[in-house]
Amino acid sequence: MSELDAIGKFGRLAGLSIHTLRHYDDIGLLVPADVSDGGQRRYDRSQLERARRIRALRWTGLPLDEIAVVLDGGGSARDALDRHRDALRRRQSRDGDAIQQITRMMEGKPMNSTLNTARPVQIKLLVRDVDEAAAFYADAFGFDWRTTQRTDDEDFNGFVFGSWDHPDFFLIHLQTADQLGAVGPATFGITVDDLDAAHARAISAGAEEVRPPHDLQGMPRSSVVKDPDGNVAWLYQA
Repeated sequence: MSELDAIGKFGRLAGLSIHTLRHYDDIGLLVPADVSDGGQRRYDRSQLERARRIRALRWTGLPLDEIAVVLDGGGSARDALDRHRDALRRRQSRDGDAIQQITRMMEGKPMNSTLNTARPVQIKLLVRDVDEAAAFYADAFGFDWRTTQRTDDEDFNGFVFGSWDHPDFFLIHLQTADQLGAVGPATFGITVDDLDAAHARAISAGAEEVRPPHDLQGMPRSSVVKDPDGNVAWLYQA
């Protein structure tokens, strides 16, 4: 065996702190070549390559358990690196969106606004009975059932959000299977001020719980319920 380096010297050569080297030993990621009777860790110079690879991979944000797979997992190493590369690309995309939002804010423009000239303003939910469904959504979420169109023959109603001349304008219309373009069930999302209270209110009004309030990576806290007609509503904490 070649001359061994004490943990401090080896750490300086590898660019790792003593605390970090001790942790890597504890989890089996980088075990010293020898441990003296007094508990002093000592490393062989041949271990520098592994130590530097660990440092480089850790700098990219790769978790320690995945680093072990990359270094020791054989055929699984490529899969681990592919997963991490995909995660970094998703993070890069999110960071780009965040930079764009901050730039818009600095320019005095509204955040979370689309740059497209077209935007969605309506969704239609397929229901068995419009009056019953309207009552459910009023009870479950407090939606405002109003007249959205008046003709010589009849009035059309829906849930109205915002005003027509404002970017937050949106309509939810209820339709039965005999109406033009009726398809369903549909899935849609709404924001709520208090997720737990809104979820409980929806269940009390007759909704079926699909997923209870829970945390999602990269998303607001949310829950999922299904209305009596099978339409699925995602509730998001505002």
